[in-house]
Amino acid sequence: MIRKRFKYIVLVIFLVSIILIVFLQYNSGKSIKNLIQGNENLLSELQIKTKLQKLQTDVIFSESSLRDLITNDDAQRVQELNREYINIQNELLEIDSIVRPISESSMLNQLRFLMAEKMENSRSVVNTLHNQGKDSALAFIRTLRGRIIRDSVIQAISLINENRQNALSNISASVRTNGANARSWGIVLAIVACLASIIAFWYLIDQGQRQQKLIQTLDTSEKKLKEASKIQEQFVANISHEIRTPMNAILGFAGLMHKTNLDKNQQEYVRSIRSSAENLLAIINDILDLSRIESGMMHIERLPFNALELMDSVITMMSVKAKSRDLYLYLEVDDQIPPILKGDAIRLTQILINLVTNALKFTHEGGVKVKLECNRKSEEMAWICITITDTGIGIEPEKQKTIFERFHQAQPETTRRYGGTGLGLSIVKQLVEIQNGTISVRSEPGKGSAFVVTLPYQVASEAEILASVPPSALIPEPLLEKIKILVVEDNEMNQKLIKYLLQQWEIDFDLEPNGAEAVEALAKNPGGYDMILMDIQMPEMDGYTATEKIRNDLHLGIPIIAMTAHALAGEKEKCLGAGMDDYISKPIHEDQLYKLINKYAQIAFASRASVINLEYLQTVSKGDSIFEKNMIRSFSAQVPQELRDLKTAIEQVDYTRIASVAHNMKSTFSFMGMQHLAPLLHQIELESENQTGITLISDNFVLIDTACQLALKEAKELIS
Repeated sequence: MIRKRFKYIVLVIFLVSIILIVFLQYNSGKSIKNLIQGNENLLSELQIKTKLQKLQTDVIFSESSLRDLITNDDAQRVQELNREYINIQNELLEIDSIVRPISESSMLNQLRFLMAEKMENSRSVVNTLHNQGKDSALAFIRTLRGRIIRDSVIQAISLINENRQNALSNISASVRTNGANARSWGIVLAIVACLASIIAFWYLIDQGQRQQKLIQTLDTSEKKLKEASKIQEQFVANISHEIRTPMNAILGFAGLMHKTNLDKNQQEYVRSIRSSAENLLAIINDILDLSRIESGMMHIERLPFNALELMDSVITMMSVKAKSRDLYLYLEVDDQIPPILKGDAIRLTQILINLVTNALKFTHEGGVKVKLECNRKSEEMAWICITITDTGIGIEPEKQKTIFERFHQAQPETTRRYGGTGLGLSIVKQLVEIQNGTISVRSEPGKGSAFVVTLPYQVASEAEILASVPPSALIPEPLLEKIKILVVEDNEMNQKLIKYLLQQWEIDFDLEPNGAEAVEALAKNPGGYDMILMDIQMPEMDGYTATEKIRNDLHLGIPIIAMTAHALAGEKEKCLGAGMDDYISKPIHEDQLYKLINKYAQIAFASRASVINLEYLQTVSKGDSIFEKNMIRSFSAQVPQELRDLKTAIEQVDYTRIASVAHNMKSTFSFMGMQHLAPLLHQIELESENQTGITLISDNFVLIDTACQLALKEAKELIS
């Protein structure tokens, strides 16, 4: 409080100093103005004094000139005398114009009168000289009238000069006074300005130091906040790991048990186990999604996807649940929806599943309608509106404002009757908003609810969605029997689950309980494995450290797939940054794991197996190596062109051209013994004839293109 008052005191002092400086500046300017005016008056008085002295001198000289004229009787001097009189008259006029505004006019009138008398007397003397002669003129001069008038003129000039001398003294005193005042005000002004500047400078320095301390405090607080956030994130990650690890075993073994021969009751028990476990996993995923959003790690993708296919898949998936409760669930689609959009299909799916699940959960009779329409559209953007309408229990008007808040539900007994955490709608709202969309609700108790989501998407071309299709398997699935996997897992239940899955797929494997033993096994047998399934959190040595040693110490490029119950934001990026090749989260889904193993198994097989088989060509050539090389050269020249033609036809969705190029490529591949690609080409021809399945055609093209690139490398080696 004292510091705050002091700040205001300093501010008041500063303002008062500014006002005082302005006042001092005004007075100083006024003193300087008076000083300048006094100096101008002083110069004027000196000019008057000079002119009066000159007038007096000229009057005396004119008297002497007149005497010389009479004495010498020189007629030529008359003109000179007249000129002197004219100058005297002009000087008198100048003195009159300067002195009259500032002095008594009586003295000037007397001087003018005497000067007129003087001039008249001089003209009389000159006339007497011309008319009566020299003696008469001398006699006229001896009357002393001219001398008396001259003395009177000089006396008048002296009186005026004496009067102006007093004025000059007063002006000089005023100039000295104004000069002293200006100097005094200047000194005071300088002192006040220095004091104000010192106070202001000190205040600014003090504020700067305080601001610097505040910044340091904020930095310290931010560091502590980040540390607390990391601790919180690590805590959630650990809790997630501890929960998801047993969940992995529960769901995995429940799935395996469901495939065995069970009676009706046992099947019901297994379904209950799986349903409960999946509900618990959904709650965990909600918490983790919320963690991702709040930490800013929820990244929105911009990839092409088919909105209609996505909606169909969601409705198909949720239809089972709707039918089990005797509810209808159908989709209504606007014809204006662009076929291909660019955005985050995963987040859209998550939004739809949350909203449709909620609608089905709170609906007992009737059902749910999902409507997809285009609010407005441009060449580059489309604003998609999704409305999920149900005939459920509805929401009270006062509760509609809070249902999007976390842990809030429409009724206190909702959690007890329907389950859930109250996070679903909060997550949906945040997912919509980070995609620059909006969400709203219309509802009436007992008459159902309607949730309206509007999201902006870019309009993509079909060529873009074809280019986004990821490479898939190149080699038939039976090749999985030829690979060997190193499994690194410490949890006994997870070990049993993975062991059972790998045995079911007839895959050879070794099992190590921690990273240290895995590194030791690889050091003893560096080329004995085709890939590694690596758990992250293990005793003795975790998965990150083990991967670092495999990459840096053993220098092995073997594919490593991370298996972790950590499902927080950035975990996948962390695994890939540590040197791992891929990532799968627990609970492990059987299909996902199988696809990953199949993917890297084929990469491993392709790296050690030949794509080209020259057996047929060698039979035809009958040992002619020149013919064989010419055929290989033709293959190397023809295949790239055929691949380009096929790719262009797919991008243009030209089914006739696709079928033609695919048919021609069969012959090309048969000469090189690449018969394993024939089924892919045959499937492309069938899909082209039906003019359907452009996505499947694109998938097969990716497989063919990858195999051809390997074949072209082999062909180059064979030619050389």
